[in-house]
Amino acid sequence: MEQAKKAKPEQRITPHFTEGELACRCCGRLLVQSELVHKLETLRQLVKKPVLVNSGYRCPAHNRAVGGAVNSYHLKGMAADIHVPGLAVVELSRLAEQAGFNGIGTYPKQSFLHVDVRGNRARWQESF
Repeated sequence: MEQAKKAKPEQRITPHFTEGELACRCCGRLLVQSELVHKLETLRQLVKKPVLVNSGYRCPAHNRAVGGAVNSYHLKGMAADIHVPGLAVVELSRLAEQAGFNGIGTYPKQSFLHVDVRGNRARWQESF
């Protein structure tokens, strides 16, 4: 498995996303799969507004601190939690489907969408 590296916060990965946006919030390290950033860029083009990343890569300590799943796709650089100001999470979910994300979790009460590039189709919704 690839190792996380220290992110260069201003370094562009795509026209609309930087390493800093996808790096771990606690340590600044980054591991990101190219399929994830390409689909995020596709989503950005569909939305026609900035897609803000709440959480991209998470180091193991940060993943534990936020209560992430033991085998979270965030740990593998394969997931992001995102939102678009002024766009309902349900609508963002529909556009994420068009962008080709395999894993899509909607969290309307918390106002974010989980997207990932796992190998199989998975859909879920916040249930509390």
